Amino acid sequence: MAFKAATRIQKIRYYAIARWAIYILILFVCAVLINIGKGVRPIYFIPMCICICMHEGEYTAAILGGICGLIIDESYGRMFFGFSSIIMIAICVGSTVVFRHFLFKNGINAVMMSTASVFIYQIIEYFFYYAMWGYEGTGYVFSNICIPCILYTVAVSPIAYIIIKPIIKRFYPKKAKTIEEAMKI
Repeated sequence: MAFKAATRIQKIRYYAIARWAIYILILFVCAVLINIGKGVRPIYFIPMCICICMHEGEYTAAILGGICGLIIDESYGRMFFGFSSIIMIAICVGSTVVFRHFLFKNGINAVMMSTASVFIYQIIEYFFYYAMWGYEGTGYVFSNICIPCILYTVAVSPIAYIIIKPIIKRFYPKKAKTIEEAMKI
């Protein structure tokens, strides 16, 4: 029996399965890292989601953002389960659209988008969890929890891009050539 070569569709399917298996493993590691230690920790999911969503579609980004938001809520023990999920869906879909239409897919733009996203996330979280209710000491929370969390997450962003870039390069399908490109000698 002769070995049959895999078609392009089968290769794309296998690459997608391998790519998403690695993504799930990385997100699992992020979930473990976010639960280690006490005090201010970076939100590892935001740079990872930005780097993954740079190359994926809007629906995939929405599902990824929703799942990562639920994991963030569970990790931090939030009262409003799903609050981070709504924000992460907006961040992931927004970053997908921005990278598709306006920005090049490189490390500097990924770090800038991660910085903007974590800043927006922390401001929304600060407002809805602390400032809106008029608690005393909200300035302390902002300066000693929110700002360091933003800085730590921005510091992790280049590492997230360095981790995701080889996976994209190896397992993302190459563009198919058009007839004109294939006919050139």
